[in-house]
Amino acid sequence: MTEQFLRFAITLLLTNVWVTNLLAQSDIAFAPEVYAARRMLLMEQIGNAALIVPGKYMIQPEHILKQNPNFWYLTGVESPYAILVVVPEENGLREVLFLPEHFQFAVSNFPQKDLRFRAATWNQPIRRLYPGDEAQTATGIAETYLVDDFKDRVLEIVSEKKTIYFMSDSEEYYAPPGLSPATSFSQQLESDLAAIFPGATMKDATPLVNRMRDIKDEHEIALIRRAVEISTMSLAAAGRAIEPGKNALELVGLMQHIWKREGAPHVSHPPMFAVGPDSLRMYALSYENYNNVDHIMQAGELAYVDYGVAEVDMYASDVCRTFPISGKFTPEQRKYYDIVVEAEEAALASIKPGAKYIDLVKASAGVFKKYGLQKYEDIDAMGVENVWGIFPSPTHFLGEPLTNPAPVPARGLGHHVDLVVARTITDPDTSIEPGMVITIEPKLYIPELGTGMMIEDMILITEDGYENLSKNLARTADEIEALMAQ
Repeated sequence: MTEQFLRFAITLLLTNVWVTNLLAQSDIAFAPEVYAARRMLLMEQIGNAALIVPGKYMIQPEHILKQNPNFWYLTGVESPYAILVVVPEENGLREVLFLPEHFQFAVSNFPQKDLRFRAATWNQPIRRLYPGDEAQTATGIAETYLVDDFKDRVLEIVSEKKTIYFMSDSEEYYAPPGLSPATSFSQQLESDLAAIFPGATMKDATPLVNRMRDIKDEHEIALIRRAVEISTMSLAAAGRAIEPGKNALELVGLMQHIWKREGAPHVSHPPMFAVGPDSLRMYALSYENYNNVDHIMQAGELAYVDYGVAEVDMYASDVCRTFPISGKFTPEQRKYYDIVVEAEEAALASIKPGAKYIDLVKASAGVFKKYGLQKYEDIDAMGVENVWGIFPSPTHFLGEPLTNPAPVPARGLGHHVDLVVARTITDPDTSIEPGMVITIEPKLYIPELGTGMMIEDMILITEDGYENLSKNLARTADEIEALMAQ
């Protein structure tokens, strides 16, 4: 794997490419050679098998959607319902891209009894690729066909290959008991392919692509670095503007204004600006509410601002800070906030060549144990209403009995960040390698204080250690108070 990644990096350097060229398939894509090198590296790992990668179901005009991250990583193509097929041949790779017809799936609010209106200048998709010379030049993929022809053509393309690698969708969709669960576009396509090729073995290429995505190239790092820069700028502005009497929603608007002004049009996840009792809840629980940010800030409360999530050209950022609404931590708040800072610093100090992710987790959990916090995880002693949430859990990660269900090991301390804001580190024994971008985010949920607190920084792993991409943002209690005093 190391030699393959080295060849991959050298290929990118030799192409000497940067972001969008004049014939790029999207206004935010890298040059076609970048994606071609990624496909080549993936196929080297797959061997003599076919690869089929579906794009995303994107026909939801009321929402802002992103292309499927794995499909984008391998193609840089935004067009909806596109499908990539790659098969090895004697003289190289045969690469085929299936694309929608020029107007297919396109939204129009103009009556179309006379279909000639569909071709009007003001009624056409923007930057849509469709089969032909332009798409081939833009993507570097030699064959392009209509997505409607996929079933007929894929039989000839895949031919006698005994193994087909597919980019599986592991998402599970709920249905009431007795009813069939819904499936995604990708899941439906995978099922149909199994029927079309009954003698072939279907394998999942997702782990291979995720492994490639773990290691960022120079283009990706530059976009992530810019996204973090914008996020920390907005968090600093929010910290200076926080005061009793303001609605948290106003601060969310201030942060979003800065993103837009600085050229980050999208957000990596919905607003997470939790104040007072709201900060005691796991952030994802708020997303089911229409008004998930709506709180008049009061002196003495803390603001748990996990909203440093500006996104640049599909690449995410994820930075969090905790601010005292009155501008000063109370002695009790500072006591625990300082412990969270120390837990982060212990994890960062563990980043070195040869380190594994679990080493970072255990170092951070060790700080919580040092201050005796593991006793607050005893649900039998504390009770359901009073048990603390401590991440990473000292009782779980340091081998002591745990009476409540164990937290997910890989999410005890952080996650990967790339085309999605939080991609789980599934194996705690994962080696920390140069080119990775991960978060370090120890946190506490303390019912007796009615609040939660977290620090989250984005860390680029380097050859000899790490670079904290969000280091310029106030972090310690003294720094936070000095920022707010401005």
